[in-house]
Amino acid sequence: MEEEEEMSGGDLSEADETSDDTEKSATYIHRDPDKRNMKKTVLVYGLPGPQATSVCDALLGNPQFHIRGILQRDNAEAIANLQEKGVETVVLKVGDKGPISVTKLKNIFTDAYGMFIVSNDAEPYHVMRREIEIGCRLAEMCERTLVKHVVYSNVDYIYRVTGQRCSRYDGKGEIEYYLRSLNVPLTTLRLPLSFSYLISTFTPVKESNDTVFYGTVDSELKFDGMNYGDVGQVVKLIFERPNIFIGKTIGLTAERISVDEYVKTLSSLRSTTVGEWRYEKLPMKEYQKDKRNNREFATILDFHTSYAPIRDPETTRALYPNVQTFSDYVKSNSTIINKIFKV
Repeated sequence: MEEEEEMSGGDLSEADETSDDTEKSATYIHRDPDKRNMKKTVLVYGLPGPQATSVCDALLGNPQFHIRGILQRDNAEAIANLQEKGVETVVLKVGDKGPISVTKLKNIFTDAYGMFIVSNDAEPYHVMRREIEIGCRLAEMCERTLVKHVVYSNVDYIYRVTGQRCSRYDGKGEIEYYLRSLNVPLTTLRLPLSFSYLISTFTPVKESNDTVFYGTVDSELKFDGMNYGDVGQVVKLIFERPNIFIGKTIGLTAERISVDEYVKTLSSLRSTTVGEWRYEKLPMKEYQKDKRNNREFATILDFHTSYAPIRDPETTRALYPNVQTFSDYVKSNSTIINKIFKV
């Protein structure tokens, strides 16, 4: 099958405005049929993760859409928040093993016009094999129920490019290949490194008075990054203009920053001028000796600095002008970052 066309900022100039019911069940929490009259129902899978939440928030801004949010487990706080906003909520308890009943999924897909799919990294029990199984079952339901527009949020398939295994990325790549094989009306997003993932994973250690970030790549190398909470506005535009975006693959990024720039930006949060914030490159074998270091993150950062396609931030800004830079993200999340880094 041919690779879908990569989206560029110039395309926007042509925009036309115009099993057993007692286990692993799909439990509906809220549905108001009257409010769905004449609206297009969009399924949003991946709640309560930041991407899916941002998609719900953005789509709620367009009265032509009715949003049906799908959660993978009971989460009373998240469900209450979504319902308060006007999102119909459903809990699909797929668990970490066992069959995923097509019968139980049919009700969820009733009257679905479109679907947004993102694998939810907040579900730690979903090993890659299960992630692929769930994603492929959702893809099959999109085909069987003739969903008119699927937006799939993906990252790059590291193993296909470098031969290095990366479960955080590779399962998502397999799901995209399956979606393509089914020939569903598809728009694919290719996301860069997540700012929140960087902050929670690429953390410093104290060495005497210094704050040191350890890694395996050269400090001057750059990578693309983005706040995944900005994805929602892009997805809203995609669903609003299916004639432009179906069949496209869109590479997103807020900006390209180097490892040195990452450390320098974060150093602005420090509460004392004593000591230095710095980065040190280590050989992979030495890096792996310290159990605090994350081998998978080293693989991901190496990919994004050396192998990933270079994407144009202007394309993303054409889709959503207010996308956050890393500096903006750090300023708006300084309290959380300070807690993580203990600075």
